[in-house]
Amino acid sequence: MTPGKISVLMGIYNCADTLPQSIESILDQTYGNFELILCDDGSKDDTLDIARSYAKKDPRIKVLVNEENIKLGRTLNRCLEAADGEYCARMDGDDYSVCDRFEKQVAFLEAHPDIDCVGTFMRIVDGSDKVKIRKAELNPKIEHLMKANPCCHATIMMRTEVMKSIGGYDVRPETERIEDVDMFWRFYLAGHKAANIPEALYFVREDPFTYKRRKKKYSFNGAKYRWNAGKKAGLPLKTRLLAVRKILVGIAPNGVVRAYHNFVDGR
Repeated sequence: MTPGKISVLMGIYNCADTLPQSIESILDQTYGNFELILCDDGSKDDTLDIARSYAKKDPRIKVLVNEENIKLGRTLNRCLEAADGEYCARMDGDDYSVCDRFEKQVAFLEAHPDIDCVGTFMRIVDGSDKVKIRKAELNPKIEHLMKANPCCHATIMMRTEVMKSIGGYDVRPETERIEDVDMFWRFYLAGHKAANIPEALYFVREDPFTYKRRKKKYSFNGAKYRWNAGKKAGLPLKTRLLAVRKILVGIAPNGVVRAYHNFVDGR
């Protein structure tokens, strides 16, 4: 591992319209000791061409290509295998980061050796004029995982040795689309701790169809996973019942779920 270096893990798929801004937000970071590992998962648009064009101009950018679409978990694991930085940071191809995100996250991890993963708040970009901030617990405990991830997944920076020691992302069918949930549970069950910087250092794009695209079966899978993981962790029944929230999300109309998130994010 290269001390102080960040390996940015980014799986990309059909995001040609937003990828340039996403990459530029990494290249504009005030913390310049990083490598950006892009792995194309069988895009049908110009995503791969855009990634390769940036790689030609900046040697810090690596481009990997999947021969076929293998989904996010396997794609991120390919990025992780190629990572040689002390820290691994996540980034999505349709989002973008504030220019001092990496500087603040590295400083936090260096100042808190007992913390192995740090996330940030997110600002929602949905076309409205209202500022919406998605927050997270500053010092999440394992009990918090029953209702939500300890950190907004795309914002995290984790010590690379820790991410590799827990096996990266699970690729079983039952963890599809909840690979982040599974990863965080394995992280906590291994005795690691996470924290969040109370600043919106990451911009996430959402549109009116964001919640409509989320299949209900993933909500049920997430609830089942949390229930079993909480039982394995020895959490009391009343705490494990928080997993039921994901079932309610799965059966609630998309408009209700979106309205709830708009209310929470807009507070």
